[in-house]
Amino acid sequence: SGGIMKQAADGLGQAVVESHDPKESARRVMEFAKAILDVAEQVKMPNTQQPVRIRIGMHTGDVVSGMIGTKLPKFSLFGDAMNTASRMESTGEYSIASMM
Repeated sequence: SGGIMKQAADGLGQAVVESHDPKESARRVMEFAKAILDVAEQVKMPNTQQPVRIRIGMHTGDVVSGMIGTKLPKFSLFGDAMNTASRMESTGEYSIASMM
């Protein structure tokens, strides 16, 4: 599975290109989320020395990508899957990967 990513003000969004086996794609995405959580526990905030706290939201479905703007063009991802994953991330608990 490959992927494309967009950066937002408070996070990142990633679209993973599905392999021919949806179960394999889901397994890879979950492994990726777990790896991110594992690394985040090792990274310390400079002032408090507490682990970095992150939230992860995941969902499957179709997305569309494109460039937005002319002066400062930004790459973006659109679709119900991105919106659902974003809501899951923003309302989820820290250090947990939420999946729907």
